[in-house]
Amino acid sequence: MAMVWEQGELFPRANKGDIQVTKMLLRKQPDMVKIVQALSERTELTADEAACLKKWGPVVQNVELAINSIIDREIREIMQYRFILRHPRKAAVIKWSSFTGRSLDRKIDEGTEAVAGTLKLLGII
Repeated sequence: MAMVWEQGELFPRANKGDIQVTKMLLRKQPDMVKIVQALSERTELTADEAACLKKWGPVVQNVELAINSIIDREIREIMQYRFILRHPRKAAVIKWSSFTGRSLDRKIDEGTEAVAGTLKLLGII
């Protein structure tokens, strides 16, 4: 028996609001990674620190999962370079010098949409 979805889609599509939230998460990813790593290394946490770790730890992991799940190899590598390895845009433009800056930005936009779709599927956004 086939499953029927109300929306008619197997995976929900990210809307403009989801994409904006994803852009914010990607911008904050380097800082969140540092904080989560630092808190994870501590033996004792305050209540606020424990709450921060509990809230942001899964988000950091799921953003990385979403980036690593991008099907297009080139876009996945660009997103990994920018948001997991935390290189600035200028370094990415130099590394992918075969693209113009605008072309690289379009690839990042495509990657952001893919990440937003995965995060929506996971219930993060």
